[in-house]
Amino acid sequence: MRLSRHVVRMTFIIISMLPLSGVKAQVMDNSRRVDTLSFRERLSLRTNVVDWSLMVPNIGLEYDLRRENWNRYAVNMNLRYRPRTTGTFVRPAVFNLFEIALEGRMYWRERKAEARGYLRRHDHWWDKLFSCRTMLPSHPKWIFYRGVYVSYADYALYLKGHDGRDGQALMAGFTWGFVKPFLAFQNGNSVDMEFGISAGLGYSKNDHFVHDNKTNSYPVVGRGGWHLMKYPAVRDLHVAVVYRFGNYPIQKKYRWRYDADMAFRARIDSMYNERYAGRERRFVRDSLYRVVAKDFKVLYDSCVHQRRMERQRAIDARAPKRLTTD
Repeated sequence: MRLSRHVVRMTFIIISMLPLSGVKAQVMDNSRRVDTLSFRERLSLRTNVVDWSLMVPNIGLEYDLRRENWNRYAVNMNLRYRPRTTGTFVRPAVFNLFEIALEGRMYWRERKAEARGYLRRHDHWWDKLFSCRTMLPSHPKWIFYRGVYVSYADYALYLKGHDGRDGQALMAGFTWGFVKPFLAFQNGNSVDMEFGISAGLGYSKNDHFVHDNKTNSYPVVGRGGWHLMKYPAVRDLHVAVVYRFGNYPIQKKYRWRYDADMAFRARIDSMYNERYAGRERRFVRDSLYRVVAKDFKVLYDSCVHQRRMERQRAIDARAPKRLTTD
């Protein structure tokens, strides 16, 4: 009961610290330009509502790797900690957890594919699994992400009348989800909602406990060594609130460079036009070269033949005439 009151109090304090004046819905920005983000604009805080519902305090910190608004890569660190409780009686349910996770993400938006041209739709099924190109974008305001993570956890779980576990685990796997813009504040900060899932394989060890009804305690019945998990496991379910600093909300970030950088797009187009014009010049040059080479060969052969005939006539003219007898 004391812990639940503490959680409610902390949640109230966090909400009261938010600048609620001037709150408005976020509007999608499709302007095409390259902006340089400041340190604050590359930083965001998050907390998972699912963990709070299980009375597990948690916080996460994310930072974009590059300063440009077309950067789509970020790293984050998440911490979950439910301290070990002490008391004079054995609780019917005990759940303790300390976990730290490092995660790398790549964000992307859905893009309208073209029948032909620069953005063609993927044909292979292995490309479609992670493709952002679609003929009809269904969620233009959502920002999707995928990535990898590694984590370390120290946990304990006891349930009255059931077996208990106490141990450590190292996990690595994949994460996937999407972010939806939610609110924007007058000072430029914004709030987003994040939904996703993380799952992977782990390397763990734990001690096995059972509940003794007579003594109302959990004696140790087995100690296990480090072993690889047989099956993939879900590490985390994301229903998170993301607080972003600065005057650059998420609907302006994680763009494709081809869409954001008009100068870059102009350079790409000029390079493509130059390559196309170069191919045309080479084709014309080769065509003219073949025609000229063919005519030159005919003319050269005729000249050589004429020269040989002249030389032969000169040789015949200088030769003594053959004597003939009647």
